[in-house]
Amino acid sequence: MAHQYLYHHDGIAYDYYSKNDLGQSKAGDQWKIWPLPSEKNQLPNNTSVCNLETSPFVVSKLPFVNAVYVVTNARFVERHASLKKAFRQQGIPDESIEWRMKWTLTTCSSNSSHSYIYKRLNLQDRPSDKQQQRKCPVLMEHVDIWYEMAERKVHLALILEDDAIFVPFFKEKFTRMIYAAIQSRALRTNGICAESNGHPISDDEWVNQNPMIVIGTCFNFLSQHFQKHLSNASPLLSTHKSNPSRCSHAYLLTLCSAQALVDQIQVQKNDFSTADFSQNALFPLSLTLQSFWMDPPLVYQGNQVTDLDNILSFKIQTYFSRR
Repeated sequence: MAHQYLYHHDGIAYDYYSKNDLGQSKAGDQWKIWPLPSEKNQLPNNTSVCNLETSPFVVSKLPFVNAVYVVTNARFVERHASLKKAFRQQGIPDESIEWRMKWTLTTCSSNSSHSYIYKRLNLQDRPSDKQQQRKCPVLMEHVDIWYEMAERKVHLALILEDDAIFVPFFKEKFTRMIYAAIQSRALRTNGICAESNGHPISDDEWVNQNPMIVIGTCFNFLSQHFQKHLSNASPLLSTHKSNPSRCSHAYLLTLCSAQALVDQIQVQKNDFSTADFSQNALFPLSLTLQSFWMDPPLVYQGNQVTDLDNILSFKIQTYFSRR
């Protein structure tokens, strides 16, 4: 059911926390708690901000983000058009987007794919049922991205599903979040991974970890530490190792966290599940993986909002077609 405060209009998702953005030229003042590098000299003298490393040039135009992946299916051209429009509104070039649409019910159920899937996911050695097969295309696209990030040495990637819709001033808010994560040492840009000392990190470990940052939400899941009753609540990052994924349609992985996910997949036999449930199983088992939720969310799902743009495929249960 669409949340009463969630609307999708002209390619933008308006939630309770962005209703004050209507008619504005930039994000509200509450976002300045996460300063941009250009604002450092404007901060009060008692504000403790270390030198912020400025992002090198990246094609995505999102700071430090080397790749933007979109999990999709070739037949959802309406969703592709909606996302391309949203990307252009945010100044994200089309050429920086990597569309992933290899897996369908047909490719998932083919005999030639069987051993690849079981090896890739390190599955329990038992046949999959029809319900599990329906989960296969989306799950395999996500997992293939994790493996690819590790193999290609992609240092930071934004991973989206094709029904993702962005809040107003997404790029500014995202940029502030990235620099806040770097400033707080939740996110490292030097490529150095957290190493295990043989014991799991604590649920609230902030620094010595390999992060996933969840910037989207489903079903209005928000951190208990976020002041959700305030429409101008200050943005917040919070740790969620024990329950890492609130949705798999918008999250960031580093090279370190992608490699840690791949490594953890191979440690134990796994059940066939959805991408978010797989993350919920793998993160607590990993000695170094940590999940951060960003609130208020920057991305929503098209089928969770009142869609004034009337994108019909948002109402379709995806990947149930064999094409």
